[in-house]
Amino acid sequence: MGEKLLPTHFSHLEMFVKEWALANERDRYHKLHGTTLDQLRVFYDAMLPEMDAVMEFLKGQPLEGMTPPAENLFRLAMTFAETAHPIDLAWKDIDFPSAYRWQSLEFTTVSTQF
Repeated sequence: MGEKLLPTHFSHLEMFVKEWALANERDRYHKLHGTTLDQLRVFYDAMLPEMDAVMEFLKGQPLEGMTPPAENLFRLAMTFAETAHPIDLAWKDIDFPSAYRWQSLEFTTVSTQF
């Protein structure tokens, strides 16, 4: 039997952990710009109905020293929060080449830790 990737109540979301439980803002930002709207929609549709329960669960967790399943859930929630806006705002595409070069952004703050 494999190691639990998420707290038991959220085990149905385990299929998203490898790809979407990203450790830092830079990785989440690159995921946002490196995915299609269809791929983002699958993740969004799975996470949105769970977010109230996810936030309630995470309220009881220490920011430092979480168990690996709780930390994975935290990372899924962070990725959801940082990638939901294209769906929420009904964007037609994720990349706007004439707006800015997203690949040129550099992340140098403490946000790279969470």
